[in-house]
Amino acid sequence: MTASIPLNYPVQLGIAYLFLVGYLVRTLFVSVRLPASVGVIVTGFAFSYFFQADIFFARDVLQELAFFLVLLTAGLEIRLQDLKPYIFMMALLPATCELLAIAVYGHFVMGFTVVEGLVLGTVLVAIGDGLVIPKMKEFGVHFPGHPMPRLVFIWAPLEASFALTLFGTLVGLSAPASQPDIDFSLVAIANVIRFIATLLAGALLGATSGWIIPRRTKLTFSGHQVFTGAPVESFLLVLAVALCAFGIGAGEAGEELVPMGFSPGSLFQPELLVIVTGTCFAAVADRQVLHDVDTVMGGVWVFGQLILFSMLGSRTSLGIFPQLLHVLPVIAVGLSCRFAGIFLSIGLALLTGASGHPFQRSMIVHDTLFCFLSTIPRATIQGALGSVPVTQRFFQHCPHQHNAQDWIFTAARLYIVCMSICGMILLNTFGPLLCDATSSRPHWDCCQELEAEEALAVEMQQFDAEQLPEVASREVGNVQAALEVLAKRFSVSREAVLGALRMAAACEPNGLLAGAVEDREQLLLTRTVSEPAEQLSKAQEVILEGARLPRTRHGRLPARYPTRGLALVQFECTGAMLAEAPREPAGCSRGPSGESAEAADRLQAEDLPIANRWL
Repeated sequence: MTASIPLNYPVQLGIAYLFLVGYLVRTLFVSVRLPASVGVIVTGFAFSYFFQADIFFARDVLQELAFFLVLLTAGLEIRLQDLKPYIFMMALLPATCELLAIAVYGHFVMGFTVVEGLVLGTVLVAIGDGLVIPKMKEFGVHFPGHPMPRLVFIWAPLEASFALTLFGTLVGLSAPASQPDIDFSLVAIANVIRFIATLLAGALLGATSGWIIPRRTKLTFSGHQVFTGAPVESFLLVLAVALCAFGIGAGEAGEELVPMGFSPGSLFQPELLVIVTGTCFAAVADRQVLHDVDTVMGGVWVFGQLILFSMLGSRTSLGIFPQLLHVLPVIAVGLSCRFAGIFLSIGLALLTGASGHPFQRSMIVHDTLFCFLSTIPRATIQGALGSVPVTQRFFQHCPHQHNAQDWIFTAARLYIVCMSICGMILLNTFGPLLCDATSSRPHWDCCQELEAEEALAVEMQQFDAEQLPEVASREVGNVQAALEVLAKRFSVSREAVLGALRMAAACEPNGLLAGAVEDREQLLLTRTVSEPAEQLSKAQEVILEGARLPRTRHGRLPARYPTRGLALVQFECTGAMLAEAPREPAGCSRGPSGESAEAADRLQAEDLPIANRWL
């Protein structure tokens, strides 16, 4: 039984089916605790039997745009300080182990050439970031601060970029019909240049837009503000910049907007360029702008997931399933080496004491299983690359080129069906159990905070109080005098005054607390001189903990966790979860762990009466 040819009925009906039926099936699957993405994939598979003609011919573009939203979401979530060496090891070593295992199997068991085996491994190896990234966002909401979902969230787009970069390198070795013979050394040099150019261009676009967009409301004409400053406006501008980044790196072979010149292909890798642009934008932009973009992105992403998963499902055909018995050994070999690579990576991080790693020896089995389950779903890269060997007629110098082309295409489609559905069911079933079993561990940022506090402690031990500059001593004296005046004026203690000041600063959207202290040493000095630690209230401890965080070069506090809540994971959420979600207090942004909301509640309960008396 095969899918029918496209039908000529109104395109509006086809779109209505994708949105309405897809969302209803999504809701049904979520209600029975099955992955929402699997339900939409099934909807797309059913749609392939009455495909609307216009949607059929635009299927590749629609899937590419939905994948673009995945990349942008990942870029906005990744923080530069998260990119530790162990992250790259986790993203590259397991994928390399699986890729080489598949290539060796293809060469020695299936009779493929070395290049054919490497192309097969590269097409099949990449994690399905379009499936895994939203699921990690959901786990981040259910298990706030748990480091493992955050780890996989960061490594997923890095692994996808690695696979895409390697595939671009192998294209030059695969002898496509439209490409003349080229020197491999030129291909290698071109890929190095492409990688560097992509990083530089993405950093420039992201940092520039991150500086301009938050300041757009300052632009006036004839005394009137030009931009509205609305959240949808922020999202529109960010989306446009990211689309520009994606566009300048895209293009069919020979039609690149910015060609490499001495080697085939574009000067930029579009997928990596979007990720870098989003990451650099998030590093420079204000937290309020990021929160605005996140809120609008959450609604748009619901439509994006409906399109992405339904288009993936529409590529499935029942005619490929007889080949499943030949693909299962490849899956088994690849996943076995993937599991070994993950275990090896975690073990190396523990043995070497890699900076910032979240692993613990007692939880190494749980962490390995969670990371392994997170890498089983495959869809996006396989859908994007699986047909390339056929369409570009790879392996022109190989005697059995058609067998290799067709087999890679078939294997990619079977990976999409089997790995996406089975992988998401396994991840949806056992992922929460593994997270719950390892929840008694430090939060994601604890390692970075401990490193900063240890460095600060060393500096303070080396500090000689007798050499305190006269200006600093005078400033401390002025602070003490001001506290005394305020305490006497309102008949409260100095500690209560400090607590009220911190409460007011905590609710400032631009991180006013960071500007209230000149540096972390001054903060600790002020605390030591003017407030005994045992007299601090819980509310004051909450604010002081935030004050210990390092400041950015703009003088504002970085987010302890990304300012993302349920907006980006509502596709996988039930209505009850959204209805029961705590509301954030006005003026304060709430992270995924709800820490700011809880802190605000404690502040209001303990220090708000004092603040109302003198603020």
